[in-house]
Amino acid sequence: MRPNKLGVHIKCKDLERSKEFYEAFGFSPIFAYGSDKHRAGFKDINTAPEKYDGIVYEVEGALLEIANGHIAVKPGVFCETVESSKISLMIDVESVENVKKVAQVKDYQIAADIREFYWGTREIVLRDPDGVIVVFREKIV
Repeated sequence: MRPNKLGVHIKCKDLERSKEFYEAFGFSPIFAYGSDKHRAGFKDINTAPEKYDGIVYEVEGALLEIANGHIAVKPGVFCETVESSKISLMIDVESVENVKKVAQVKDYQIAADIREFYWGTREIVLRDPDGVIVVFREKIV
């Protein structure tokens, strides 16, 4: 067996807040599903009807899906905030300074300010609207 694609699915309390967060950092949707009203906001990508709303993003072959429902997940899960930093997303970017500027303008929670690491990255850590740890990494030469 050989895995051929990695994806993460985030169960959101507030899909619009999560959409705004990820799109503020350059994520572009490739697929959306849900109600007619929700899908009407996506003119240039494929959509499908579903009982709950969701959006799929692709970054360099990896998928990030955010949704306010799921057929295999109990509804209460979507009301929870992620409290632990046990799992985090890592996103490579050209400039962590730009990430910090966006975070400050949008008043997003900066969990750890920009720091340089000996393995060759500068990183800033944010929490998304559901508390998910998102590490933005800039490769340094």
